[in-house]
Amino acid sequence: MPQPTGLFDGNLALLERALSLRSAQHRTLSANIANADTPHYKAFEVAVEEALARMRPVGGRLALARTDAGHLPAAAGAARERPPLRVAAPPAFSLRADGNTVDLDRTMGALSENALAYKTSAQLAASKLKGLRNVIIGGK
Repeated sequence: MPQPTGLFDGNLALLERALSLRSAQHRTLSANIANADTPHYKAFEVAVEEALARMRPVGGRLALARTDAGHLPAAAGAARERPPLRVAAPPAFSLRADGNTVDLDRTMGALSENALAYKTSAQLAASKLKGLRNVIIGGK
């Protein structure tokens, strides 16, 4: 027999985190595009998938993973930490001599992909909240 779970099953927390990370990814990719002509600018990206993978199901609930014994234990609201930034992989081939690593075509594609993932997460959250609303008002 399955274990009873909480009202939200951690899904809303995961969706909230996904929306937050996708928003940070959008800002980061937009900054890359804005700096496409800046000499020596290094492109960045948010490690969205890695950050979401750290939120693992624990007993039917989602929890943050503690990656080092010296870190403080995760508390309520700990999912609001800064998004994990990393330097984007430089283009395999570039004719640029100014040291800028922004690949405009790749970045625009990543921006479109990120927008689609954000919209999907927002629709899932809206659907979950609509279901809860229907339960609260009696399905009318």
